[in-house]
Amino acid sequence: MLNKYYSRGNRPACIVLLGMEVSSAYFSFDDDEELKQTPVVVGLRSSAIVKMPQDSVDFKKWDPVAYDVTTDFKHFNIVGGEVYHYDIKKNFDLIKHFYPKCDTLTFMSDNTLGGVTMRALFKQYAKTDHRFVVRYIDGRTMTFVDADEAISDIPHTQAMLIGTWRVDNSNRYVVRNTTYTFCKNNPELPTFSMSDVAIGHWPVGGYSPCYHIMGGTLADDVVAFLKTGKKRPVALADCKYIFDFNRLQDLHLSLDDINVKYEMVNMPVNIFKEYFKTIISVFLLFIVLLSALIVSLYLLKRGKKLHLELLRQGKELLEAKHNAEQANLMKSRFIANMSHEIRTPLNAVMGFSQILTNDQIELTAEEKQQYGELIMVNGELLLKLINDVLDISKIDAGKMHFSMGEYDVVSLINTAAQSALVNKKPGVDIIVETRVEHLMIATDRERLLQVLTNLLNNAKKCTDSGKITIRLDQYPEQRIIKISVSDTGCGIPVEKAEEVFERFKKLDAFRQGTGLGLPICKSIVEELGGKIWVDTDYTDGARFVFTHPM
Repeated sequence: MLNKYYSRGNRPACIVLLGMEVSSAYFSFDDDEELKQTPVVVGLRSSAIVKMPQDSVDFKKWDPVAYDVTTDFKHFNIVGGEVYHYDIKKNFDLIKHFYPKCDTLTFMSDNTLGGVTMRALFKQYAKTDHRFVVRYIDGRTMTFVDADEAISDIPHTQAMLIGTWRVDNSNRYVVRNTTYTFCKNNPELPTFSMSDVAIGHWPVGGYSPCYHIMGGTLADDVVAFLKTGKKRPVALADCKYIFDFNRLQDLHLSLDDINVKYEMVNMPVNIFKEYFKTIISVFLLFIVLLSALIVSLYLLKRGKKLHLELLRQGKELLEAKHNAEQANLMKSRFIANMSHEIRTPLNAVMGFSQILTNDQIELTAEEKQQYGELIMVNGELLLKLINDVLDISKIDAGKMHFSMGEYDVVSLINTAAQSALVNKKPGVDIIVETRVEHLMIATDRERLLQVLTNLLNNAKKCTDSGKITIRLDQYPEQRIIKISVSDTGCGIPVEKAEEVFERFKKLDAFRQGTGLGLPICKSIVEELGGKIWVDTDYTDGARFVFTHPM
């Protein structure tokens, strides 16, 4: 990866090594003088480091030596950085403080480079500190089930120290709920964490690094070196003691004789502190009401008016508070949803673009066309997401523009149906039922087409086989038309028929989309003078119906 920057006598002014894998690989090139002379800044990893093994080494049996990135690589040109530090001795001291009679300790690490590095660091320290008989739960050789059984068999007279656990030997990524399962199978086991893994539901506590955003520190080191040429020593991030109040209570442990600063999680909240503002508000309101009562003894009419005014203001404050909470909740949902939805197509665009622009990868014309089409499809998806966000912001601001004119609604339906044929799933038919060849109505062509397209796209997502039907019906006596889009997909539960029109509501979190399409459709339809709803009597899938004035 770095070779392309070393050409014609040039080399990088500085390389920033972020993370465990890249820095371990970089410092394994002991025989590359050019790399060793290049200035580097190290960050986002622990101070413990192992050199990468040869391809012939069995990873499951690999027993590397733990080096210290701050002291053992002076032959490399390290000019700055910040790393985390795992202090195993203080965790040993902590375990012995709570359980002085404990003589056996199990160390748990997973099937990642970080897990192997922690294991190497732990094993190296355990050779010098003989307070415990050491055993291991190693994700390189054990599955989640194996580890679960091993933890279940550990007696309560022993203890466990967690390094990390995310991936087992089947290479499956394991979510944080795994440690909940471990805890439930042996809840009385004295467990500690040296990396804050599972803190809050399993370990009693531990001494671990203060994980934080360090990009600013690394950037400062780079800029300082480029400006002055002076190196800075690699800094060690602070560490802290952290304990779980609930686990301390469960295991009947006390911190009365712990003479260190620590952080506590799951600490019961002091009622006065939690509701301080509310208590003060109620107290002030009481003073105001008392004052109003005293004044009412002299001026009853004026006191009554003030009382009513206070009630009105109190209601407005409660409404404002509710609106602010809802707005904050919607913002959080929006950010989380958009981050997820944008990342998927953007990863595809970036990945295939890098393949197409890499001169070292030979591609056939067919492959180039295929990758180009994939970039275009995902680019269009990104544009759709952005347009939805822009539309919803225009709706909120009351600035959505409508250009009314006379248009043939049958032609619009056929156009939307024709567009929906693109990228439809095999085995899905799109059927148009209009009963008339032409029908002119006063509408906004683009906005009505947007509603039709959104409804058809939703139907395409949810329909794996069968058909999608778009139907037009006239009701001259009511001066309206009805347009319905029906599919043979998974359908919508009756109790969810209203929720689907709320912003960011998605019945299936695994399907692509922001949850804005249907709210936008609802706003457009209502602005055009119609209504939109889910036909709950339709049971073969989902059917959306909306009206439009003739």
